[in-house]
Amino acid sequence: MMEYLHLAAVLLLAYLAGSVPTSIVVGRLFFRKDIRDYGSGNAGGTNAVRVFGWKAGIAVILVDIGKGVFAVLLAARLPLFSGMETPALPADALALAAGVAAVCGHIWTVFASFRGGKGVATAAGMIAALYPAGFAAALLVFVAVVAATGIVSVGSI
Repeated sequence: MMEYLHLAAVLLLAYLAGSVPTSIVVGRLFFRKDIRDYGSGNAGGTNAVRVFGWKAGIAVILVDIGKGVFAVLLAARLPLFSGMETPALPADALALAAGVAAVCGHIWTVFASFRGGKGVATAAGMIAALYPAGFAAALLVFVAVVAATGIVSVGSI
């Protein structure tokens, strides 16, 4: 029973961490704008670059990446959850589930009427924490595709 409470706690904390609406907070604090009213209408890093400029946009993207990393580390490294396995979920799967919960939190943020970003940066952080070599390869492909097409969403795919 206790393992399932830990599982619920990890997933809830990861979701809440992912739910921090970075671009909305940056927009309101520094630009007095709701990013969802500008550009693509999306509360993500790419739209933050478009609307607020590259410095603020890169800061938003880095924090969003950090949300994915945090979720995986929460599940995999904190003493309370480290090595925790339930009959339904091995430790590696718990880290993956926590990362997915953070991505879901980013996309459907409880702090902004369930209207967030697309989750690309948060998913990138999750992948970087879980599979660093795979992340490096995906990053190279992303950069090459964006350089060739000039379209970030094509590279994100």
